[in-house]
Amino acid sequence: MKTLKVQEAIKELKRGAPWNRIFIYGEESYLTDQFLKKLSENQPIEKFYPDSLEEFFNFTGSSLFDSSATPVIVHGEELPKTLKKKSERERFIKKLQSLNSFVVAAFENLDQKELKGELFSKISELSEVVIVSEPLPPKARLNLIKKKLSQRKDATPEVVNLVAEKVSGDLWELKNETDKLLCYPGKLSPENVELLLSSTQRVNLFELIYTLLNRDRKNYLKQVSQLLSEGVEPLQLLGLLQSQVRQLIKVISGQPVKLPQGSAKKFQLYGRQLGLKRCLKLLKTLNEAEFSIKTGRATGEEALTSLAFKEDD
Repeated sequence: MKTLKVQEAIKELKRGAPWNRIFIYGEESYLTDQFLKKLSENQPIEKFYPDSLEEFFNFTGSSLFDSSATPVIVHGEELPKTLKKKSERERFIKKLQSLNSFVVAAFENLDQKELKGELFSKISELSEVVIVSEPLPPKARLNLIKKKLSQRKDATPEVVNLVAEKVSGDLWELKNETDKLLCYPGKLSPENVELLLSSTQRVNLFELIYTLLNRDRKNYLKQVSQLLSEGVEPLQLLGLLQSQVRQLIKVISGQPVKLPQGSAKKFQLYGRQLGLKRCLKLLKTLNEAEFSIKTGRATGEEALTSLAFKEDD
């Protein structure tokens, strides 16, 4: 097993690095996302979420087109909340052992206690490479801002330094804020830049389902827009929503579903409020939205946005 920083791992991927079993974690989630995107350019992947592991356990290793796909567990930092029993952790590890290739991707930093714990230590042992997504050092971050803003002649050194000072080290936020500056029609004076820069509250990917179920149109559209601006793929969002609604249907039908404790309570509550008919209709709507993207009838943003305006019969 070798350990790499994510920037080096991305470079090796471009050269066709021969890793089949990968564990990646770290607080710089933007770079983790970029690594997974680069990996998907080299080979087909299929994503699974910690709150829908039964789908992962049933994974056969083939995609719809009968080509070998690499299963990717995204948001692996949530695994300990899902795999609470020893038997559950052993089942998960046994599944990983049976696979020729896999990726476990945690989008947060894991401390030494977590890394040495039973679950993540086993994942590390099974992996050919462990990749760490650390924040960029200040100099590299400043150079990144310079390169991004070089498209504007009015992005003076003073403006670049102001962006570096005002925007947090999170690369998602840095991308969003520099995109905003590039699109600004006025002059990028230090005064204007300071007014334009704003800290953006991150949206929890797993919480979007509740905004949709609550018919909170305004916040749903806001959250979708932010998630898309952060680089989340539309089909990834739809896939997660479909998985969560399928689980909700199972809860309503009295079937056993493995969920984190907080999610289980919420699903039971929403199940009582919504009923089976509405959930089945919502799942059908989500499937139609997915089909519209794959057939080119709608963009990902259009399909996701349209969900806010669907009404029950």
